[in-house]
Amino acid sequence: TLPSTGRMLQFNLPSGHEMRLYAMKEYVGTEVGITNPDPWPDALKGAGAHWLDHCLLMCELNPETGVNKVAENTRFVSEVLDFFLTEQITVGPGGAIQAAAWLARTTTPHDLAFVGGPRMGLHHIAFFLDSWHDILKSADVMAKTRTRIDVSPTRHGITRGETIYFFDPSGNRNETFAGLGYLAQRDRPVTTWDESHIGSGIFYHTGEMVAS
Repeated sequence: TLPSTGRMLQFNLPSGHEMRLYAMKEYVGTEVGITNPDPWPDALKGAGAHWLDHCLLMCELNPETGVNKVAENTRFVSEVLDFFLTEQITVGPGGAIQAAAWLARTTTPHDLAFVGGPRMGLHHIAFFLDSWHDILKSADVMAKTRTRIDVSPTRHGITRGETIYFFDPSGNRNETFAGLGYLAQRDRPVTTWDESHIGSGIFYHTGEMVAS
């Protein structure tokens, strides 16, 4: 039992990532309150992110050795934690290899995502903004504060979200993410991106991958 969170269950995903489930979280409230609230607080600072939107984890993927932690993680969180698949990237003959997966527990396009790579790790943590205008404002804030920008404002094909990637002082990649391209539902068909359209799936405007 931990302060402000209640009981906690710690475990590892098949990829090796450490996860923690909490029984509860202490409600700290918002600056505008819950009675006759204004739409936003006067003391709003910086980009004004609303909440933690999602995270993307890097998972070992090596078709030559038969290792696919993306698929193993997807199966685990679906069967054990009741996530459902919204979008995926498939590669190889007949699209038999699941190279990336986006999953949800709510109605957002994704709460958790996995992408294949040479080793496990964290790709990014994303914070939600309201609109494309707010994404551009967040880029302005980053420029003013000399924050290192990884990918300037653009749109994802996958999830249809508007985005900017940047690095925090510790070196972790972060994202401000806006737009709900659709309401995720369990009976909505899974969107699949094949090998020929990976670039436009990740960065729709240029259709090109960015090495990072």
